[in-house]
Order: sequence, then C-alpha cells, then structure tokens
Amino acid sequence: MNAKKTPTLVMRAVEPASRNRLSQTDNRLIACRKPYPDAARLTVFARLDGTPGDFPDVASDDLDVDQLIARTIDTEVVIELIVELDAWSDALLPLFAALRDRANHPVIAHVGHDHPIGSDVNRKMVSLGFTRQAPDAPVYLFDIKTYKHTPDWLNARNWANPELWGKYRW
Repeated sequence: MNAKKTPTLVMRAVEPASRNRLSQTDNRLIACRKPYPDAARLTVFARLDGTPGDFPDVASDDLDVDQLIARTIDTEVVIELIVELDAWSDALLPLFAALRDRANHPVIAHVGHDHPIGSDVNRKMVSLGFTRQAPDAPVYLFDIKTYKHTPDWLNARNWANPELWGKYRW
C-alpha cells in the first residue's frame, strides 16, 4: 500500500441509527461534536484504494482531500470520518489537520484499539495538537478553546512595563 496516495472521500448524510451501526462495526471514527441537537449530520468515508466499498447507502458524489480541505466546514455540520485502513497512513494527517484547522467546534478522533500510548499513531495525534482523553481508550480531542492556555506573563502589564517608563533608556 502506498502511504503517499491521497484517499478518496465520499460524503453523505447519515441517520443516527446508521451512524451508530457504522461506529460499532468500525471503531476508527473521527468526528466533530454537534454544535446543537438539530444540526445536520454529514459523514465522510476515506479509502486509499478508491473502491466504492460495500456501503449500500453511500452517495455517489466523490471528493478528494484537496476538495474537502478547500470547503468551508459549516458550524451546522458534523464531520465524521471512518477510515477503512488496516494500518495507519500518513496520507490521513493532512485530513486530520484540515478538520482541526477548519472546524469551528471540537474534533473527536477514535483511531482504533490497536494503538496504545507510545505508539506511532499516538505520537502523530499528539503532534497535531490532539489530547488523548483516557489511557485505556484511543479517543483524541482537539478543542481550540482548550488547546493553549494563556500564560500569566502574557498580559499588557508585563509587556508594556508602565512602571519602568521614564526610569530606563532602552
């Protein structure tokens, strides 16, 4: 399998029952949280081999990674990506990064049970800014609101030093 090959993406609307069935059969689920209960739901399936797969209710409109990245991800849309791969692929890193950068709400990633802490997949997810939610479950979260805490020294008082104005010449 060529790790550099761009996965073929298929986007479709999905009912909650179908989503639950798919998430139970394939635990490699990447999802953004719903911003509110009545939001639309959209599912993205990625395949490296480009075959349509055996999902009977998948729509026929295919998108490649560049097209998906170029799209503006609406805040009313939930993005779910079920990755049908036997092994982790570097071709999915740009897709994770695009979802992280363009989604206006938290991104949750479940990468399968065969990736313990310290594995290559764990290191790649952490390098993208995702945090592992539990040591025994490979569920990662990226939330821009909690990604970087503002340090105490990053404020106007420490940067401007108004108490030193007129005392020293810089």
